[in-house]
Amino acid sequence: MLPALAAPVEIAAQVQEDPQALYEAAVADRLAGRHAQAVDRLERVLVQRPTDVDARLNLGLSLLALDRIPEAETAFRTVLEQTPGYADAEIGLARAAQRRGDRAAARDHAAKAASLSPDREDIARFSRSLHDVPWRVDVDVSRSRLSGGLPDWTEARIGASRALAGGWTVGGAVERTQRFDRTDVYLEGRLDRRLAGGDVYVALGGTPDADYRPEVMLMVGGSARVAPGLRATLDASAGRYVSGSVESLHPGLTADLFSERLELAVRWINVWDETDRHRDGYAARATWRITDRFRLSAGRSDAPEASEGVVVDVVATSLGAAFDLTDRLTLRLGAVDEDRGAYGRDEVSLGIGWRF
Repeated sequence: MLPALAAPVEIAAQVQEDPQALYEAAVADRLAGRHAQAVDRLERVLVQRPTDVDARLNLGLSLLALDRIPEAETAFRTVLEQTPGYADAEIGLARAAQRRGDRAAARDHAAKAASLSPDREDIARFSRSLHDVPWRVDVDVSRSRLSGGLPDWTEARIGASRALAGGWTVGGAVERTQRFDRTDVYLEGRLDRRLAGGDVYVALGGTPDADYRPEVMLMVGGSARVAPGLRATLDASAGRYVSGSVESLHPGLTADLFSERLELAVRWINVWDETDRHRDGYAARATWRITDRFRLSAGRSDAPEASEGVVVDVVATSLGAAFDLTDRLTLRLGAVDEDRGAYGRDEVSLGIGWRF
């Protein structure tokens, strides 16, 4: 008899709850990234207010964040049945289709949302992002000042990549560095593949007539979604330097919080140096999307690094900013402060990315 009596008591308790207070708490949960709690509260709101399209829209957004894509699509479609022309529900369906890899359906829903709300820049930006932009070119330059009267370092890098059919991307880069009045030119080719819930890559590089950069370098890695808003990453490399061989293995985790406004990434740095000695450390980074166009980042690391052909322990603090001048042009600024044991290094960098 107890289970039969428990259900009416629970329903009565729900009915006595203030649905508006529940709704406001649920929205706060969703914006803070507590999507499971938001879903629970929104479902309780909808028990009392089944025609509340705002509550159902927020339910769909949290379900989407939890990767419960079919349920999210059902919520968005129910909103459109109750309120035809709700642009945010069309964008919800577009994002769900994008997650499923159906870019054609995503573009269709985004176009409908743009026609319903032609003045909304966020919808226009998302709609434009769904159209293929096959080429990407990045140019970065930096200059470093060293302590102890040592000569400055300079670095310039240009990279280009092209997206191909089937989730493949092929790219290459040329990097020229000058350290302690010695110059190396490093060349690299890379192949990426986007997969459902993750990605993988392989890169091969080398330096003709190397002084301190790797003569040959092989890198492989990738990422996989292990939970809503959480990705596992793994990067590995093996390089041959003039002084010997260096291998590395970097497992890590990346979390997207507050509706993907904040990204936190940590990595465990493992290096086997030129004497085959194992050394380890950590690297952590936070990226905050302040607006749709402006991002700030900060990082801290205490880890071994292959430098000038040998592995040294480096403690570094970094700050960066990126600003989208247009939908296809991004400006980057950065600063790094390093303690490399024998000397300190302060770097400033400037970069620009162009997609076309």
